[in-house]
Amino acid sequence: MGYRMKKWLITCLLAVCVLGKIYAQYDVHFTHYWNMQNFYNPAGAGFDRKMMVYAAYSNQMTGFEGNPKTMLINIDAPIPFIKSDHNLGLGILNDEIGRFSNQRLYLNYAYGFKLFKGRFVLGAQVGLINSSFENKDLDFGGENNDPAFPSGNVNGNKFDLGAGILYHHKYFYTGISAFHLTSPLIELGEKNEIRIAPYLNFMAGGNIPLKNTLITIQPSLQVMTDFVAWRADITARATYSYNEKNFFGGVTYSPMTSVALFAGIEMMNISLSYGYELFTSGVGAANGNHDIFIGYQIDLGTFKKGKNKHNSIRILQ
Repeated sequence: MGYRMKKWLITCLLAVCVLGKIYAQYDVHFTHYWNMQNFYNPAGAGFDRKMMVYAAYSNQMTGFEGNPKTMLINIDAPIPFIKSDHNLGLGILNDEIGRFSNQRLYLNYAYGFKLFKGRFVLGAQVGLINSSFENKDLDFGGENNDPAFPSGNVNGNKFDLGAGILYHHKYFYTGISAFHLTSPLIELGEKNEIRIAPYLNFMAGGNIPLKNTLITIQPSLQVMTDFVAWRADITARATYSYNEKNFFGGVTYSPMTSVALFAGIEMMNISLSYGYELFTSGVGAANGNHDIFIGYQIDLGTFKKGKNKHNSIRILQ
């Protein structure tokens, strides 16, 4: 089979995945989901009551032509000069798969208050989704045209809404969020359209300090579903604290999907981590997902110290 035909078949497969409303195309799964509550839940804005800036990159199904590549940049923080618990978050995601390109811009707002020795947060999200398809130099194997594909480059966009709730305590957190509440319908030219199905995301995690050691165990769980397909991730993570540095690593198991390994370091308010996801469905160990996370956290001094101090759920202080 010639190179052009292989390229065309892969493009067709990717097109079927996207136009078939596969939820994961718009709602990307990152290996470092446990460090990205403010991406998977609007109520996660200002999660640690600090300003958090981070970037995440995922290169998925490595080695395949037109494989998905995703880049996310997120910033969120408590609103300064306001005594109440108000927080804002802003993010932009760029997702490319084959000849499709998707961009998502979102703004999160979160309001929190004390409840049962913890913090309960309500969150809302408004966003804009843009999708485009590039038909340049597409080879149809001898056919002059295929009606299943746009005749030229096309793009479309729609507004999007989301909401979430979150509760976190000194030793654990749990929350649930809903995205694409209006089921956005994006028109690509005159003959093609993409409808994005709503989906729910559940996330929970905690801190388990080991007595008389510098090691903390941090399990976490995430479940994503659009009520047609679903994905669950169960993570076991350990952190070792030494000389103002935190070294961490762990493993994530996704039933019927994959196993992921990751490791990283936190120091001087900077977090850097790398993860690799191996699929268990026969794709091959060499064709997994590479994930990179880098973040910077700043204490704005918005909240009072003392008896009301709240420790980070990511790393137990």
